[in-house]
Amino acid sequence: MRRLVLLVIGLFLVSCSSTVVNVQVRPKEGPTFVVLPFENHTETPFAGLRVASIAEGVASSKGYNLKKVSLPYEQKEYTTEDLKKLLKELQNSNEADYAITGSVNEYRYKAGIDGEPAVSITLKVYSIKSQRVVYTATASKSGWYYQSVSTLAQRIINRILPDGTVRFSD
Repeated sequence: MRRLVLLVIGLFLVSCSSTVVNVQVRPKEGPTFVVLPFENHTETPFAGLRVASIAEGVASSKGYNLKKVSLPYEQKEYTTEDLKKLLKELQNSNEADYAITGSVNEYRYKAGIDGEPAVSITLKVYSIKSQRVVYTATASKSGWYYQSVSTLAQRIINRILPDGTVRFSD
């Protein structure tokens, strides 16, 4: 009986965890992409940088040909003007074809007993050559009390970022 109780408790504890794994499945080729910081429209410090880091991992797992560029990144909250400046620098350097960026509209745990995570992200793909948005998607999600905001953000980006084989028209 004691083993059964321990087994049930163990299964309950394991069921409260969540893991999202994205694995790269093919070599990358085609147009080059760079992930820029996301604008942060939340009260959570550096949510834009956190989401950009998650987006970079998801894009890599989906087969995007990501390139590290020599832009001067800072540990700060990026504004629309900052991102326009980075995009202009990318256009002048000719280091990548497209830039993935966007904005974080919500990235927090809700108030209350359960403290559920809530995330809202707008993702944009810019053509660096034409300096215009060629793809945009927005998604919001709230989760269960045992989930983290980062896991929720990863699921959202995995859902709204197209597969790396998609070709964007300039």
